[in-house]
Amino acid sequence: MTQAISTRLAWVAVDWGSSNLRAWAMDAGGAVLAEVEAARGMLGLAPADYEPALLAVIGDWLPAQGRITVLVCGMAGARQGWREAPYRPVPTALDALAE
Repeated sequence: MTQAISTRLAWVAVDWGSSNLRAWAMDAGGAVLAEVEAARGMLGLAPADYEPALLAVIGDWLPAQGRITVLVCGMAGARQGWREAPYRPVPTALDALAE
C-alpha cells in the first residue's frame, strides 16, 4: 500500500466466505482505497489459521502503531467460523441484534 493510501485508511471491510477471503481498505467517506481476494476460505482453514490468514491478506494495510477497525462478515460468524454469531428468533427488535 502506498503511503498516500495508508494515511487515508479508516477501516477494513472483510467478506470471508467458505472458499474465498475478500477485503477492502476503506477511507472515512466509504471510498475503496484498495482491494484483495485470496482463496483462503473458512472451510479450508483450522481455527488456529484464521488470524494468520487474515493478516497475510490485510497486514500491509495496517498501521505500525494504533488501531484500525476491521469489520468481518460471512462464514467468520458461522458455527464453524472464527466466532459464532448465532441466528436471532424472528421477529427481533433491532436493539436485540447486539446480543
